[in-house]
Amino acid sequence: MAKILHKLSFLLELFFNGSFILIYSLYTNGKIPATWNEKFIGNTLDLIVWLVPAIIGLSVISNIFESKNPEDYLRKYSFSLLVFIPTLITWGDMEFTFLLAAAHLLSTVLSLYDEDAIPKKKDEVEESKFASLLKHIRLSSAQLVLLSFLGVILLGTFILMLPVSAAEGKTIGFVDALFTATSATCVTGLSTLSLNEYFSVFGQVVVLVLIQIGGLSIMTLYSSMAILLGRSMRMKDRIIMQDLLDVSSLEELFAMIINIVKYTFIIELWGGVVLTIAFTFEGFEFGKALYYGFFHSISAFCNAGFALFNNSLENYATNPLIHGTISVLIILGGIGFIALKELKELISREKTIVRLGMHTKIVLITTAVLIVGGSIFIFFGEFLGALDGYTLWEKIQISTFQSVTLRTAGFNTIPLTSLNKYTLYLMTMFMFIGGSPGSTAGGVKTTTLAILVQSIMSTLKGDKNVRMLDRTIPSPLVVRATALMFISILITSFFIFLMMKLEPDQDFLTLFFEAISASGTVGLTLGVTPYLSMFGKLAISALMLVGRIGPLTLILAIGERQKSSGKFDYPDGRIMIG
Repeated sequence: MAKILHKLSFLLELFFNGSFILIYSLYTNGKIPATWNEKFIGNTLDLIVWLVPAIIGLSVISNIFESKNPEDYLRKYSFSLLVFIPTLITWGDMEFTFLLAAAHLLSTVLSLYDEDAIPKKKDEVEESKFASLLKHIRLSSAQLVLLSFLGVILLGTFILMLPVSAAEGKTIGFVDALFTATSATCVTGLSTLSLNEYFSVFGQVVVLVLIQIGGLSIMTLYSSMAILLGRSMRMKDRIIMQDLLDVSSLEELFAMIINIVKYTFIIELWGGVVLTIAFTFEGFEFGKALYYGFFHSISAFCNAGFALFNNSLENYATNPLIHGTISVLIILGGIGFIALKELKELISREKTIVRLGMHTKIVLITTAVLIVGGSIFIFFGEFLGALDGYTLWEKIQISTFQSVTLRTAGFNTIPLTSLNKYTLYLMTMFMFIGGSPGSTAGGVKTTTLAILVQSIMSTLKGDKNVRMLDRTIPSPLVVRATALMFISILITSFFIFLMMKLEPDQDFLTLFFEAISASGTVGLTLGVTPYLSMFGKLAISALMLVGRIGPLTLILAIGERQKSSGKFDYPDGRIMIG
Protein backbone atom coordinates (compact mmCIF):
# COMPACT_ATOMS: atom_id res chain seq x y z
CA MET A 1 0.00 0.00 0.00
CA ALA A 2 2.86 2.40 0.90
CA LYS A 3 4.59 1.77 -2.44
CA ILE A 4 1.34 2.35 -4.38
CA LEU A 5 0.73 5.64 -2.53
CA HIS A 6 4.34 6.69 -3.16
CA LYS A 7 4.09 6.00 -6.91
CA LEU A 8 0.69 7.70 -7.13
CA SER A 9 1.97 10.86 -5.44
CA PHE A 10 4.94 10.92 -7.82
CA LEU A 11 2.74 10.57 -10.92
CA LEU A 12 0.35 13.28 -9.72
CA GLU A 13 3.23 15.62 -8.98
CA LEU A 14 4.85 14.90 -12.33
CA PHE A 15 1.59 15.68 -14.16
CA PHE A 16 0.14 18.62 -12.21
CA ASN A 17 3.31 20.33 -11.00
CA GLY A 18 5.05 19.73 -14.31
CA SER A 19 2.08 21.16 -16.23
CA PHE A 20 1.86 24.14 -13.89
CA ILE A 21 5.59 24.91 -14.26
CA LEU A 22 5.46 24.66 -18.06
CA ILE A 23 2.27 26.70 -18.55
CA TYR A 24 3.25 29.37 -16.03
CA SER A 25 6.71 29.77 -17.66
CA LEU A 26 5.15 30.21 -21.09
CA TYR A 27 2.42 32.49 -19.72
CA THR A 28 4.74 34.90 -17.90
CA ASN A 29 7.14 35.07 -20.85
CA GLY A 30 4.31 35.85 -23.29
CA LYS A 31 4.95 32.70 -25.33
CA ILE A 32 1.47 31.16 -25.12
CA PRO A 33 0.42 30.12 -28.66
CA ALA A 34 -2.12 32.48 -30.24
CA THR A 35 -4.54 29.57 -30.78
CA TRP A 36 -4.84 29.06 -27.00
CA ASN A 37 -7.58 30.84 -25.05
CA GLU A 38 -5.75 33.19 -22.69
CA LYS A 39 -8.68 33.42 -20.29
CA PHE A 40 -8.91 29.63 -20.11
CA ILE A 41 -5.16 29.44 -19.42
CA GLY A 42 -5.51 31.95 -16.60
CA ASN A 43 -8.39 30.03 -15.02
CA THR A 44 -6.43 26.77 -15.33
CA LEU A 45 -3.46 28.32 -13.54
CA ASP A 46 -5.73 29.65 -10.79
CA LEU A 47 -7.07 26.13 -10.27
CA ILE A 48 -3.76 24.28 -10.36
CA VAL A 49 -2.07 26.75 -8.00
CA TRP A 50 -4.50 25.60 -5.30
CA LEU A 51 -3.87 21.92 -6.09
CA VAL A 52 -0.06 22.05 -5.99
CA PRO A 53 0.27 22.37 -2.17
CA ALA A 54 -2.16 19.46 -1.74
CA ILE A 55 -0.10 17.30 -4.11
CA ILE A 56 3.13 18.20 -2.30
CA GLY A 57 1.34 17.37 0.97
CA LEU A 58 0.39 13.98 -0.45
CA SER A 59 4.04 13.44 -1.35
CA VAL A 60 5.04 14.27 2.24
CA ILE A 61 2.54 11.73 3.60
CA SER A 62 3.64 9.01 1.16
CA ASN A 63 7.27 9.65 2.12
CA ILE A 64 6.39 9.10 5.78
CA PHE A 65 4.90 5.68 5.00
CA GLU A 66 7.82 4.86 2.71
CA SER A 67 10.47 5.64 5.35
CA LYS A 68 11.75 3.00 7.74
CA ASN A 69 12.07 5.36 10.73
CA PRO A 70 12.13 9.11 11.54
CA GLU A 71 15.90 9.27 10.97
CA ASP A 72 15.52 7.66 7.55
CA TYR A 73 12.74 10.14 6.70
CA LEU A 74 14.77 13.19 7.70
CA ARG A 75 17.78 11.94 5.77
CA LYS A 76 15.87 11.23 2.56
CA TYR A 77 12.82 13.49 2.51
CA SER A 78 13.48 16.46 4.81
CA PHE A 79 13.54 18.77 1.76
CA SER A 80 9.91 17.89 0.96
CA LEU A 81 8.87 18.99 4.43
CA LEU A 82 10.86 22.22 4.11
CA VAL A 83 9.06 23.00 0.84
CA PHE A 84 5.60 21.95 2.06
CA ILE A 85 5.48 24.33 5.04
CA PRO A 86 6.02 27.54 2.95
CA THR A 87 3.41 26.37 0.41
CA LEU A 88 0.87 26.15 3.23
CA ILE A 89 1.76 29.64 4.48
CA THR A 90 1.56 31.18 0.98
CA TRP A 91 -1.26 28.98 -0.37
CA GLY A 92 -2.60 30.59 -3.54
CA ASP A 93 0.41 32.81 -4.28
CA MET A 94 1.17 31.87 -7.88
CA GLU A 95 4.76 33.09 -8.19
CA PHE A 96 5.89 31.63 -4.87
CA THR A 97 4.09 28.35 -5.55
CA PHE A 98 5.77 28.15 -8.96
CA LEU A 99 9.21 28.49 -7.35
CA LEU A 100 8.52 25.88 -4.65
CA ALA A 101 6.87 23.47 -7.09
CA ALA A 102 9.90 23.63 -9.42
CA ALA A 103 12.31 23.01 -6.54
CA HIS A 104 10.26 20.10 -5.15
CA LEU A 105 9.78 18.45 -8.54
CA LEU A 106 13.53 18.65 -9.21
CA SER A 107 14.34 17.09 -5.83
CA THR A 108 11.78 14.32 -6.44
CA VAL A 109 13.28 13.44 -9.81
CA LEU A 110 16.83 13.47 -8.41
CA SER A 111 15.77 11.19 -5.55
CA LEU A 112 15.04 8.45 -8.11
CA TYR A 113 18.80 8.03 -8.49
CA ASP A 114 19.43 7.69 -4.76
CA GLU A 115 21.62 4.67 -4.12
CA ASP A 116 19.32 3.58 -1.29
CA ALA A 117 16.40 3.50 -3.72
CA ILE A 118 18.07 0.89 -5.92
CA PRO A 119 16.78 -2.58 -4.99
CA LYS A 120 19.35 -4.76 -3.30
CA LYS A 121 17.62 -8.10 -3.92
CA LYS A 122 17.72 -9.72 -7.32
CA ASP A 123 14.12 -10.97 -7.10
CA GLU A 124 12.65 -7.48 -6.48
CA VAL A 125 13.33 -5.53 -9.66
CA GLU A 126 15.92 -6.24 -12.27
CA GLU A 127 18.70 -3.70 -12.14
CA SER A 128 18.49 -1.15 -14.92
CA LYS A 129 21.16 -0.89 -17.57
CA PHE A 130 21.80 2.71 -16.52
CA ALA A 131 22.49 1.78 -12.90
CA SER A 132 24.68 -1.10 -14.06
CA LEU A 133 26.62 1.26 -16.29
CA LEU A 134 27.19 3.73 -13.45
CA LYS A 135 28.78 1.01 -11.34
CA HIS A 136 31.41 0.35 -14.01
CA ILE A 137 32.28 4.02 -14.51
CA ARG A 138 35.42 4.99 -12.63
CA LEU A 139 35.82 8.76 -12.57
CA SER A 140 39.12 10.31 -11.59
CA SER A 141 39.28 13.10 -9.02
CA ALA A 142 39.75 15.69 -11.76
CA GLN A 143 36.78 14.39 -13.76
CA LEU A 144 34.55 14.35 -10.69
CA VAL A 145 35.41 17.95 -9.80
CA LEU A 146 34.81 19.03 -13.41
CA LEU A 147 31.43 17.28 -13.57
CA SER A 148 30.46 18.81 -10.22
CA PHE A 149 31.12 22.31 -11.50
CA LEU A 150 29.25 21.58 -14.74
CA GLY A 151 26.27 20.25 -12.79
CA VAL A 152 26.07 23.35 -10.60
CA ILE A 153 26.43 25.63 -13.64
CA LEU A 154 23.62 23.89 -15.53
CA LEU A 155 21.35 23.94 -12.48
CA GLY A 156 22.11 27.63 -11.96
CA THR A 157 21.39 28.31 -15.63
CA PHE A 158 17.98 26.64 -15.35
CA ILE A 159 17.05 28.63 -12.23
CA LEU A 160 18.23 31.95 -13.70
CA MET A 161 16.06 31.36 -16.78
CA LEU A 162 12.92 31.13 -14.64
CA PRO A 163 10.64 34.20 -14.71
CA VAL A 164 11.04 34.64 -10.96
CA SER A 165 14.79 35.29 -11.45
CA ALA A 166 14.26 38.19 -13.86
CA ALA A 167 13.38 41.76 -12.94
CA GLU A 168 9.93 43.04 -13.83
CA GLY A 169 9.57 43.42 -17.59
CA LYS A 170 12.84 41.58 -18.31
CA THR A 171 13.59 38.10 -19.62
CA ILE A 172 16.84 36.17 -19.38
CA GLY A 173 17.80 33.97 -22.33
CA PHE A 174 19.71 30.71 -22.20
CA VAL A 175 23.10 32.08 -23.30
CA ASP A 176 23.01 35.00 -20.85
CA ALA A 177 21.82 32.72 -18.03
CA LEU A 178 24.59 30.23 -18.84
CA PHE A 179 27.20 32.99 -18.96
CA THR A 180 26.07 34.46 -15.62
CA ALA A 181 25.86 31.05 -13.92
CA THR A 182 29.33 30.12 -15.20
CA SER A 183 30.81 33.45 -14.14
CA ALA A 184 29.27 33.16 -10.65
CA THR A 185 30.23 29.51 -10.09
CA CYS A 186 33.75 30.15 -11.37
CA VAL A 187 33.88 33.32 -9.19
CA THR A 188 34.86 35.49 -12.14
CA GLY A 189 32.52 38.50 -12.18
CA LEU A 190 32.11 39.05 -15.91
CA SER A 191 28.47 39.59 -16.82
CA THR A 192 26.57 40.20 -20.03
CA LEU A 193 23.61 41.61 -18.07
CA SER A 194 23.43 44.11 -15.23
CA LEU A 195 22.57 42.36 -11.97
CA ASN A 196 20.72 45.43 -10.75
CA GLU A 197 18.60 45.94 -13.87
CA TYR A 198 17.92 42.44 -15.23
CA PHE A 199 17.73 40.25 -12.12
CA SER A 200 15.15 40.23 -9.36
CA VAL A 201 16.20 39.93 -5.74
CA PHE A 202 15.66 36.18 -6.05
CA GLY A 203 17.89 36.05 -9.14
CA GLN A 204 20.58 38.05 -7.36
CA VAL A 205 20.44 35.67 -4.38
CA VAL A 206 20.81 32.71 -6.77
CA VAL A 207 23.94 34.36 -8.20
CA LEU A 208 25.21 34.90 -4.65
CA VAL A 209 24.64 31.23 -3.76
CA LEU A 210 26.54 30.17 -6.88
CA ILE A 211 29.38 32.51 -5.88
CA GLN A 212 29.55 30.94 -2.42
CA ILE A 213 29.48 27.41 -3.86
CA GLY A 214 32.17 28.23 -6.41
CA GLY A 215 34.33 30.09 -3.90
CA LEU A 216 34.40 27.26 -1.39
CA SER A 217 34.44 24.68 -4.22
CA ILE A 218 31.70 22.09 -4.54
CA MET A 219 33.65 19.25 -2.93
CA THR A 220 34.52 21.35 0.13
CA LEU A 221 30.89 22.40 0.52
CA TYR A 222 29.68 18.82 0.16
CA SER A 223 32.21 17.56 2.70
CA SER A 224 31.34 20.28 5.22
CA MET A 225 27.62 19.51 4.92
CA ALA A 226 28.32 15.80 5.41
CA ILE A 227 30.27 16.54 8.59
CA LEU A 228 27.62 18.94 9.92
CA LEU A 229 24.86 16.38 9.30
CA GLY A 230 26.88 13.67 11.02
CA ARG A 231 27.23 11.57 7.89
CA SER A 232 30.40 9.66 7.04
CA MET A 233 32.28 10.49 3.86
CA ARG A 234 32.97 7.84 1.27
CA MET A 235 36.59 6.75 0.89
CA LYS A 236 36.78 8.18 -2.65
CA ASP A 237 35.49 11.56 -1.44
CA ARG A 238 38.10 11.56 1.34
CA ILE A 239 40.90 10.93 -1.15
CA ILE A 240 39.66 13.72 -3.43
CA MET A 241 39.44 16.18 -0.55
CA GLN A 242 42.90 15.23 0.70
CA ASP A 243 44.24 15.99 -2.79
CA LEU A 244 42.38 19.30 -2.92
CA LEU A 245 43.43 20.52 0.53
CA ASP A 246 46.90 18.91 0.55
CA VAL A 247 46.47 17.05 3.84
CA SER A 248 47.77 13.60 4.64
CA SER A 249 45.40 12.23 7.28
CA LEU A 250 41.67 12.01 7.88
CA GLU A 251 41.96 13.99 11.12
CA GLU A 252 43.73 16.84 9.31
CA LEU A 253 41.09 16.69 6.57
CA PHE A 254 38.15 17.09 8.96
CA ALA A 255 39.96 19.83 10.89
CA MET A 256 40.74 21.72 7.67
CA ILE A 257 37.16 21.49 6.36
CA ILE A 258 35.75 22.73 9.68
CA ASN A 259 38.27 25.59 9.68
CA ILE A 260 37.37 26.55 6.11
CA VAL A 261 33.67 26.83 6.97
CA LYS A 262 34.42 28.65 10.24
CA TYR A 263 36.82 31.19 8.72
CA THR A 264 34.50 31.81 5.78
CA PHE A 265 31.52 32.47 8.04
CA ILE A 266 33.41 34.74 10.45
CA ILE A 267 35.18 36.81 7.76
CA GLU A 268 32.08 37.25 5.60
CA LEU A 269 30.03 38.16 8.69
CA TRP A 270 32.61 40.77 9.70
CA GLY A 271 32.71 42.19 6.17
CA GLY A 272 28.91 42.23 5.93
CA VAL A 273 28.53 44.14 9.20
CA VAL A 274 31.19 46.75 8.33
CA LEU A 275 29.83 47.27 4.80
CA THR A 276 26.27 47.54 6.16
CA ILE A 277 27.42 50.37 8.41
CA ALA A 278 29.29 51.99 5.49
CA PHE A 279 26.27 51.85 3.15
CA THR A 280 24.05 53.20 5.94
CA PHE A 281 26.37 56.22 6.19
CA GLU A 282 25.97 56.61 2.41
CA GLY A 283 22.22 57.15 2.87
CA PHE A 284 20.90 53.63 2.21
CA GLU A 285 17.92 52.52 4.31
CA PHE A 286 18.93 49.80 6.78
CA GLY A 287 17.31 46.85 4.92
CA LYS A 288 18.98 47.76 1.63
CA ALA A 289 22.29 48.53 3.36
CA LEU A 290 22.19 45.11 5.05
CA TYR A 291 21.50 43.31 1.76
CA TYR A 292 24.14 45.26 -0.18
CA GLY A 293 26.64 44.84 2.66
CA PHE A 294 26.45 41.06 2.83
CA PHE A 295 26.20 40.62 -0.95
CA HIS A 296 29.41 42.54 -1.56
CA SER A 297 31.11 40.93 1.44
CA ILE A 298 30.54 37.42 0.07
CA SER A 299 31.40 38.52 -3.47
CA ALA A 300 34.66 40.12 -2.27
CA PHE A 301 35.81 37.27 -0.02
CA CYS A 302 35.11 34.74 -2.79
CA ASN A 303 37.04 36.99 -5.21
CA ALA A 304 34.00 37.04 -7.49
CA GLY A 305 33.78 40.75 -8.32
CA PHE A 306 30.00 40.86 -8.80
CA ALA A 307 28.56 44.21 -7.71
CA LEU A 308 25.00 45.52 -7.50
CA PHE A 309 26.08 48.82 -9.05
CA ASN A 310 26.31 49.22 -12.82
CA ASN A 311 29.74 50.92 -12.53
CA SER A 312 31.10 48.49 -9.92
CA LEU A 313 32.51 50.55 -6.99
CA GLU A 314 33.40 53.71 -8.90
CA ASN A 315 31.03 55.77 -6.74
CA TYR A 316 33.04 54.79 -3.65
CA ALA A 317 36.57 55.20 -5.01
CA THR A 318 37.51 57.58 -2.20
CA ASN A 319 35.47 56.02 0.62
CA PRO A 320 38.07 54.12 2.70
CA LEU A 321 35.45 52.29 4.78
CA ILE A 322 33.95 50.66 1.69
CA HIS A 323 36.92 50.05 -0.61
CA GLY A 324 39.21 49.36 2.37
CA THR A 325 36.90 46.65 3.71
CA ILE A 326 36.53 45.17 0.22
CA SER A 327 40.33 45.14 -0.14
CA VAL A 328 40.81 43.29 3.16
CA LEU A 329 38.17 40.72 2.15
CA ILE A 330 39.85 40.20 -1.23
CA ILE A 331 43.26 39.66 0.34
CA LEU A 332 41.92 37.28 3.02
CA GLY A 333 40.04 35.29 0.39
CA GLY A 334 43.03 35.24 -1.95
CA ILE A 335 45.81 34.04 0.35
CA GLY A 336 44.19 30.65 1.02
CA PHE A 337 42.79 28.84 4.04
CA ILE A 338 46.13 27.31 5.06
CA ALA A 339 47.64 30.79 5.39
CA LEU A 340 44.51 32.01 7.21
CA LYS A 341 44.82 29.20 9.74
CA GLU A 342 48.46 29.97 10.48
CA LEU A 343 47.79 33.72 10.67
CA LYS A 344 45.03 33.04 13.19
CA GLU A 345 47.51 31.02 15.27
CA LEU A 346 49.99 33.88 14.95
CA ILE A 347 47.44 36.44 16.18
CA SER A 348 46.43 34.20 19.08
CA ARG A 349 50.17 33.80 19.84
CA GLU A 350 50.12 30.07 19.27
CA LYS A 351 52.86 30.66 16.69
CA THR A 352 55.58 33.21 15.97
CA ILE A 353 56.46 34.67 12.59
CA VAL A 354 59.55 32.46 12.49
CA ARG A 355 57.44 29.33 12.97
CA LEU A 356 55.05 30.10 10.13
CA GLY A 357 55.03 27.37 7.49
CA MET A 358 57.07 27.80 4.32
CA HIS A 359 53.90 27.86 2.20
CA THR A 360 52.40 30.71 4.24
CA LYS A 361 55.63 32.72 4.16
CA ILE A 362 55.91 32.45 0.36
CA VAL A 363 52.22 33.32 -0.10
CA LEU A 364 52.45 36.40 2.14
CA ILE A 365 55.73 37.64 0.66
CA THR A 366 54.66 37.14 -2.97
CA THR A 367 51.21 38.67 -2.39
CA ALA A 368 52.75 41.72 -0.67
CA VAL A 369 55.29 42.21 -3.49
CA LEU A 370 52.58 41.96 -6.16
CA ILE A 371 50.22 44.37 -4.38
CA VAL A 372 52.91 46.96 -3.62
CA GLY A 373 54.47 46.62 -7.08
CA GLY A 374 51.12 46.95 -8.83
CA SER A 375 50.15 49.96 -6.70
CA ILE A 376 53.39 51.79 -7.50
CA PHE A 377 53.11 51.12 -11.23
CA ILE A 378 49.45 52.24 -11.44
CA PHE A 379 50.17 55.29 -9.26
CA PHE A 380 53.04 56.62 -11.39
CA GLY A 381 51.70 55.31 -14.69
CA GLU A 382 48.38 57.11 -14.28
CA PHE A 383 49.52 60.04 -12.11
CA LEU A 384 48.89 62.52 -14.93
CA GLY A 385 46.42 60.28 -16.72
CA ALA A 386 43.33 58.62 -15.26
CA LEU A 387 44.28 59.75 -11.72
CA ASP A 388 44.69 63.39 -12.72
CA GLY A 389 42.24 65.52 -10.76
CA TYR A 390 42.39 63.45 -7.57
CA THR A 391 44.31 64.48 -4.46
CA LEU A 392 47.49 62.62 -3.50
CA TRP A 393 45.69 60.58 -0.82
CA GLU A 394 42.89 59.71 -3.25
CA LYS A 395 45.42 58.61 -5.88
CA ILE A 396 47.06 56.30 -3.34
CA GLN A 397 43.65 54.80 -2.42
CA ILE A 398 42.64 54.14 -6.02
CA SER A 399 46.05 52.75 -7.05
CA THR A 400 46.17 50.40 -4.07
CA PHE A 401 42.62 49.14 -4.57
CA GLN A 402 43.14 48.48 -8.28
CA SER A 403 46.31 46.55 -7.47
CA VAL A 404 44.51 44.48 -4.82
CA THR A 405 41.59 43.69 -7.11
CA LEU A 406 44.01 42.18 -9.65
CA ARG A 407 44.28 39.25 -7.22
CA THR A 408 41.30 38.00 -9.34
CA ALA A 409 38.60 39.98 -7.49
CA GLY A 410 37.23 41.98 -10.41
CA PHE A 411 35.98 45.17 -8.72
CA ASN A 412 37.07 48.57 -10.01
CA THR A 413 36.91 52.07 -8.54
CA ILE A 414 37.96 53.86 -11.72
CA PRO A 415 36.84 53.40 -15.36
CA LEU A 416 39.32 50.98 -16.91
CA THR A 417 38.81 52.47 -20.36
CA SER A 418 40.46 55.68 -19.10
CA LEU A 419 43.74 53.86 -18.32
CA ASN A 420 46.78 53.91 -20.60
CA LYS A 421 47.46 50.87 -22.76
CA TYR A 422 50.71 50.02 -21.00
CA THR A 423 48.87 50.07 -17.65
CA LEU A 424 46.23 47.70 -19.00
CA TYR A 425 48.92 45.39 -20.39
CA LEU A 426 50.71 45.16 -17.04
CA MET A 427 47.36 44.55 -15.33
CA THR A 428 46.85 41.50 -17.55
CA MET A 429 50.14 40.05 -16.28
CA PHE A 430 49.05 40.50 -12.67
CA MET A 431 45.62 39.01 -13.46
CA PHE A 432 47.25 35.98 -15.05
CA ILE A 433 49.21 35.30 -11.85
CA GLY A 434 46.10 35.52 -9.66
CA GLY A 435 45.83 34.49 -6.01
CA SER A 436 47.24 31.67 -3.90
CA PRO A 437 46.56 27.90 -3.77
CA GLY A 438 43.71 26.69 -1.58
CA SER A 439 41.95 30.05 -1.85
CA THR A 440 38.87 31.44 -3.59
CA ALA A 441 41.07 33.14 -6.20
CA GLY A 442 42.03 31.97 -9.69
CA GLY A 443 45.09 32.37 -11.89
CA VAL A 444 48.26 30.29 -12.02
CA LYS A 445 48.85 31.18 -8.34
CA THR A 446 51.48 33.15 -6.46
CA THR A 447 53.45 30.09 -5.35
CA THR A 448 53.85 28.99 -8.97
CA LEU A 449 55.33 32.38 -9.80
CA ALA A 450 57.65 32.26 -6.78
CA ILE A 451 58.97 28.80 -7.68
CA LEU A 452 59.56 29.75 -11.33
CA VAL A 453 61.33 32.99 -10.43
CA GLN A 454 63.57 31.18 -7.94
CA SER A 455 64.19 28.44 -10.51
CA ILE A 456 65.38 31.03 -13.04
CA MET A 457 67.63 32.65 -10.46
CA SER A 458 69.11 29.27 -9.51
CA THR A 459 69.77 28.52 -13.18
CA LEU A 460 71.51 31.86 -13.70
CA LYS A 461 73.66 31.21 -10.62
CA GLY A 462 74.52 27.71 -11.82
CA ASP A 463 72.86 25.99 -8.84
CA LYS A 464 71.50 22.52 -9.45
CA ASN A 465 68.88 22.86 -6.72
CA VAL A 466 66.13 25.44 -6.31
CA ARG A 467 66.22 26.94 -2.82
CA MET A 468 63.76 29.24 -1.07
CA LEU A 469 63.83 30.46 2.54
CA ASP A 470 66.65 28.04 3.43
CA ARG A 471 64.71 25.10 2.02
CA THR A 472 65.23 23.05 -1.15
CA ILE A 473 62.25 22.83 -3.51
CA PRO A 474 61.79 19.23 -4.77
CA SER A 475 62.48 18.84 -8.49
CA PRO A 476 59.02 17.31 -9.22
CA LEU A 477 57.41 20.44 -7.74
CA VAL A 478 59.48 22.69 -10.02
CA VAL A 479 58.42 20.57 -13.01
CA ARG A 480 54.75 20.83 -12.00
CA ALA A 481 54.99 24.60 -11.65
CA THR A 482 56.62 24.87 -15.09
CA ALA A 483 54.00 22.60 -16.65
CA LEU A 484 51.16 24.53 -15.02
CA MET A 485 52.48 27.86 -16.30
CA PHE A 486 53.14 26.51 -19.81
CA ILE A 487 49.73 24.83 -20.19
CA SER A 488 47.93 27.92 -18.85
CA ILE A 489 49.73 30.12 -21.39
CA LEU A 490 48.86 27.68 -24.19
CA ILE A 491 45.16 27.49 -23.28
CA THR A 492 44.81 31.25 -22.85
CA SER A 493 46.64 31.93 -26.13
CA PHE A 494 44.29 29.55 -27.96
CA PHE A 495 41.22 31.35 -26.60
CA ILE A 496 42.68 34.76 -27.47
CA PHE A 497 43.13 33.55 -31.05
CA LEU A 498 39.59 32.12 -31.02
CA MET A 499 38.11 35.40 -29.75
CA MET A 500 39.93 37.29 -32.52
CA LYS A 501 38.20 35.02 -35.04
CA LEU A 502 34.78 35.21 -33.39
CA GLU A 503 34.85 38.97 -32.72
CA PRO A 504 36.69 40.55 -35.70
CA ASP A 505 35.15 43.99 -35.07
CA GLN A 506 36.62 44.31 -31.58
CA ASP A 507 39.99 45.83 -30.72
CA PHE A 508 42.82 43.34 -30.01
CA LEU A 509 43.73 44.78 -26.60
CA THR A 510 40.08 44.66 -25.54
CA LEU A 511 39.78 40.96 -26.46
CA PHE A 512 43.21 40.19 -25.00
CA PHE A 513 42.21 41.83 -21.71
CA GLU A 514 38.84 40.01 -21.69
CA ALA A 515 40.42 36.60 -22.31
CA ILE A 516 43.08 37.04 -19.61
CA SER A 517 40.40 38.24 -17.20
CA ALA A 518 38.27 35.16 -17.92
CA SER A 519 41.15 32.66 -17.72
CA GLY A 520 42.31 34.13 -14.40
CA THR A 521 38.68 34.30 -13.16
CA VAL A 522 39.20 38.01 -12.48
CA GLY A 523 36.13 39.72 -13.91
CA LEU A 524 37.61 43.06 -15.01
CA THR A 525 36.54 44.17 -18.47
CA LEU A 526 36.97 47.05 -20.88
CA GLY A 527 33.23 47.02 -21.53
CA VAL A 528 33.07 44.49 -24.36
CA THR A 529 31.29 41.67 -22.46
CA PRO A 530 27.65 42.70 -23.14
CA TYR A 531 28.39 43.19 -26.85
CA LEU A 532 29.94 39.79 -27.53
CA SER A 533 28.24 37.54 -30.06
CA MET A 534 26.56 34.34 -28.94
CA PHE A 535 29.63 32.27 -29.83
CA GLY A 536 31.88 34.83 -28.15
CA LYS A 537 29.88 34.53 -24.93
CA LEU A 538 30.07 30.73 -25.09
CA ALA A 539 33.83 30.87 -25.68
CA ILE A 540 34.37 33.16 -22.69
CA SER A 541 32.11 30.89 -20.60
CA ALA A 542 34.26 27.90 -21.53
CA LEU A 543 37.43 29.85 -20.72
CA MET A 544 36.07 30.83 -17.29
CA LEU A 545 35.40 27.18 -16.54
CA VAL A 546 38.85 26.16 -17.78
CA GLY A 547 40.38 28.94 -15.70
CA ARG A 548 38.65 27.70 -12.58
CA ILE A 549 39.09 23.97 -13.27
CA GLY A 550 42.17 23.77 -15.51
CA PRO A 551 45.00 24.32 -13.01
CA LEU A 552 43.12 22.30 -10.40
CA THR A 553 42.56 19.46 -12.84
CA LEU A 554 46.22 19.51 -13.85
CA ILE A 555 47.40 19.34 -10.23
CA LEU A 556 45.01 16.49 -9.45
CA ALA A 557 46.07 14.60 -12.58
CA ILE A 558 49.77 15.02 -11.83
CA GLY A 559 49.14 14.17 -8.17
CA GLU A 560 47.86 10.70 -9.02
CA ARG A 561 50.20 7.93 -8.02
CA GLN A 562 52.54 7.09 -10.83
CA LYS A 563 52.11 3.66 -12.30
CA SER A 564 55.18 1.68 -13.01
CA SER A 565 55.93 1.64 -16.72
CA GLY A 566 57.93 -1.57 -16.53
CA LYS A 567 60.94 -3.24 -14.95
CA PHE A 568 63.47 -1.39 -17.08
CA ASP A 569 64.94 2.10 -16.69
CA TYR A 570 65.90 3.81 -19.93
CA PRO A 571 69.27 5.56 -20.25
CA ASP A 572 69.44 9.35 -20.02
CA GLY A 573 69.23 11.30 -23.25
CA ARG A 574 71.18 14.51 -23.91
CA ILE A 575 69.47 17.43 -25.68
CA MET A 576 70.90 20.89 -26.22
CA ILE A 577 68.72 23.85 -25.13
CA GLY A 578 69.19 27.62 -25.08
